[in-house]
Formats: sequence, structure tokens, C-alpha cells
Amino acid sequence: MTPPAAPAGPVRWDIAAITAHLQRLYRVPVWWDDRHAAWMAVVLRPTGHPVGDEVVAGATPAELGRRLAAAGVRPAAQRQAPGPEPVRVRRAVHGRHEAPRPPWWRRLVGAFVQLDDDEW
Repeated sequence: MTPPAAPAGPVRWDIAAITAHLQRLYRVPVWWDDRHAAWMAVVLRPTGHPVGDEVVAGATPAELGRRLAAAGVRPAAQRQAPGPEPVRVRRAVHGRHEAPRPPWWRRLVGAFVQLDDDEW
């Protein structure tokens, strides 16, 4: 039994789908460069990093992934899970940021009697 033959002609990439997949996977800017016929990505590092930002290129998406791994970029699935969700404490906000609550007696009366605001 012979293995199936490869399709004749050049390989046709779905550039938009591959670019979106690589950007979701590595969370770095990725694009296809027609001039160099290569997949390109930018590794953005924090300010003051000794290496600085770096442009990485690969002839195939798999090669780009290997070069990103060599540059220290891990796929999103292998990154550490975030810690527990921080507890949010609601603090009283004063001034123009939040409408003031009506006084307690108005809320109590309002539970039994519905009056228009102009009647108060």
C-alpha cells in the first residue's frame, strides 16, 4: 500500500486563521511578511530589560513557535494560572461619583407609600 501523495503545487496558507491562532497562543503581535516570505512576531519585553525587544521570524508557523520558545515566550496554555481572585471591598463614595442614598426614614416610608419626588 502506498502512502497518499502530497498535493501538487505550492502550499496555500490560510494567513488570517494562522495569524489569529498564533496571536491567541503566544499573545504577541504576529504577521505574515510577503517580502521575506516568513512569519514574523515581536517579543515585547519590559523597559530596562537587558535584551530589549526582538523580532523573530520563521518560514513556517511551527518554526516561528520554536523561535518564540527560544526567545522565552511560552504558549498561553502553559503559563501559570492566575492566583485567587482578589476580594473587592466596596468603599463609600462621596461627591459627584455616586448619587447619595436617601435617608433611612425616606426608604422606610417609601417601602409602604409611593410618592413623587416633588412631593417631598
